[in-house]
Amino acid sequence: MQSEVRAPDEWPHGQVIQRGSDISVLAATRSERVGGRAGLRLGARVLPVGRWMARRHALVGAEVGVTASLLDQLPVAPTVVIVVAPEVEVDDVVEQLLTAAHGMLTLHCPTSGPLTLGVANPDPVRAGSAGKLVMYNQHLEALPEALVEAVAAARRWGLTTAHGNCVLLLQPFVPATATAVVHAHPDRHRAVRVDGRWGLTEAQSPADTFEVPADGGAIREQLAWKPTAHVTADGGTHIVSLPVAWRYRYSLGRATVRQLASLSRNAAVTAGRPLSLDVALASTGPVVLRCRPANS
Repeated sequence: MQSEVRAPDEWPHGQVIQRGSDISVLAATRSERVGGRAGLRLGARVLPVGRWMARRHALVGAEVGVTASLLDQLPVAPTVVIVVAPEVEVDDVVEQLLTAAHGMLTLHCPTSGPLTLGVANPDPVRAGSAGKLVMYNQHLEALPEALVEAVAAARRWGLTTAHGNCVLLLQPFVPATATAVVHAHPDRHRAVRVDGRWGLTEAQSPADTFEVPADGGAIREQLAWKPTAHVTADGGTHIVSLPVAWRYRYSLGRATVRQLASLSRNAAVTAGRPLSLDVALASTGPVVLRCRPANS
């Protein structure tokens, strides 16, 4: 982690979130504990997402880097980035990390409701997929255990940056009737695929699929049978049975599908690479929760 520390003249300027600052948390590593050394080192950093991260992939990974480059273009949810160094026993610093991250988030987005904690993908995901989706939707008091589990999962599955960092994202939970995963390519001649669901995005839940052609022609649609949906609940999420009238009904309207396709295709063109976007359809409009670069 020490190689990540910048000299004073390298600190970023002009971040999107002007309030809040980089917070560092000290911790002992596993090897230092075993060796009996009592010294502390930089164990984790808490930062508001900002444009400067687009140039710091080694610190924050590919997903955060690409998202940062598109902050002026996408309706991204308010996000705080938590970077945990390799070897750090996160159990020892979880309370400090959450206190710092939640305080930073509520500075610009006051919220007392559920929060979403996710593991950022350090590398591009397979084209047409959302990668390994690790997300927790819980109230603040339940997040310490989720944060420890998230870091363990990231290390177990190799979801770490070039420097071995685990990168987590903390956001206010966005209540949504429906969600979508959008797969877009920078080649404007290629169709955009949109997978829509009632409730929250879950990899195993059935989804309606839409293909939006580049020429603006008719949308190719495939309706899925959706008897249940994942929704938020105390302590996380649960599965509910949908009303019969909703089970064989499209989760997204055509106007919404075209809006998501246009938004995502333009972002892919700017990024210069395929993207996979997780979008919540809130009452105020679409909110981009995650924006992952994909392999061609």
